[in-house]
Amino acid sequence: MKTRSLILLLLAMLLALAGCDGSVDEDTMGTVVAATLEAMGVDEAGEPLDSSSPDATVEVGEDPTDAPVMSGPGVLQVAYISGADVWFVEDGAAPIQLTTSGNVERVALSTDGQLAAFTWHDLALDIYELRVVDTVVGTEWVLFSQPDLDAIYPLDGAIHHVPYQFDFIPDTHTVLVNTREIYEGPGLVQNNDLWSIDADTSTRTLLLDPGQGGDFYFSPSGDMLALVLPTSLGFVRPDGSDRSPDHLTFPFVMTYSEYAYYPIPVWAPDESTVAVLIPAEDPFVDDSALVWRVPVAGAPTPLLDLTGFRFFLNSGKTPTIAPDLSTIAFLREITTTSADLVVAPLDGSAESIYASGNLSWQGWNPDSTQFVYTDAPRNLLLGSTGTPAVGLGFGSRLQWVDVDTFLYLDELTSTHRFGKVDLPGTASVLAVISGSVFGYDFTQ
Repeated sequence: MKTRSLILLLLAMLLALAGCDGSVDEDTMGTVVAATLEAMGVDEAGEPLDSSSPDATVEVGEDPTDAPVMSGPGVLQVAYISGADVWFVEDGAAPIQLTTSGNVERVALSTDGQLAAFTWHDLALDIYELRVVDTVVGTEWVLFSQPDLDAIYPLDGAIHHVPYQFDFIPDTHTVLVNTREIYEGPGLVQNNDLWSIDADTSTRTLLLDPGQGGDFYFSPSGDMLALVLPTSLGFVRPDGSDRSPDHLTFPFVMTYSEYAYYPIPVWAPDESTVAVLIPAEDPFVDDSALVWRVPVAGAPTPLLDLTGFRFFLNSGKTPTIAPDLSTIAFLREITTTSADLVVAPLDGSAESIYASGNLSWQGWNPDSTQFVYTDAPRNLLLGSTGTPAVGLGFGSRLQWVDVDTFLYLDELTSTHRFGKVDLPGTASVLAVISGSVFGYDFTQ
């Protein structure tokens, strides 16, 4: 493909222009990015340069036979939000707009890349829906309408029941979703249920009643879920069977806000266990946290008692436990604008301070040896214990695709660029993002 060849050439230029620390000068980055956008057939606003070009963006409603053919296994496919609509892009191809109604807030992609589920929220009408769109032909349909959501349980003073967490079961078109209630004021009240929806037929099944479900996290194969509530962690099959609650129980963590703390478990690669960090019951009084190993079969074991753990500095959604469950990274506050990035082995051996400054954590490499963090203003830094950090550009919203590749959003300039980095530091632009709402999911 012409576009793919041009992009590979430009990536080579980027690598050659990188500094000795692996970073790329912003002016140079801008020049190369502009050329990359031209190769993609779009301008900085994301509009096609020439609608007759074979590399121009394909719009919903065009003849689907003119759309790019889905590539085989191994090709990176991403569903993302831009301009409050769902878009789809394959690595090396032009982005395709899948929806046109706006109001999209979150998106999830099936592992075959064929379906993108998304939450649709009409703010003016105060309507929430869970919808799905076919990434090949652009057909869109509703999985859970607002009337259907409001009828699942008595509202009892709530305005609506709405979708909360949702994702496809790996290698299926079945969406798992839990719900929450919304009221006039602020707050996050979860129903702690679990529903299954066949996205091909829109058939819905209640798997776990309110209070029996919770936040869910797939094991690597998708055969098991870790099921999390504000005071417990257990396991269940994706079809709702073999529910085994309360493998670990813990005190309700005070967040001093209108939401409950749901810890984030990290699955071991062999699916035999998860590790989870539980902060102190009152984080303003006690700045410690305990890391537990919780097996699917067997009793939980405490691994490491952290001190100097500032809960509210580490309360984002990115797990800080390494994927192989060997290490944890966290920020230990020095001042209100400065913190140490601490790396601590879970076997209790000596922790180390890797970096200091105005830092934020971005995520572990799946190899569990490298990690990415940022310093102000969102400079991406690739670290590894015992070696200096390497600059990778600017960005946030990072997710690892594999040990050599991650996705991120570059918000440093007026043009927000959704990009990919192939280590040791080759950056490319997947799409140009508009609007204030952004999110994405990928498969490969």
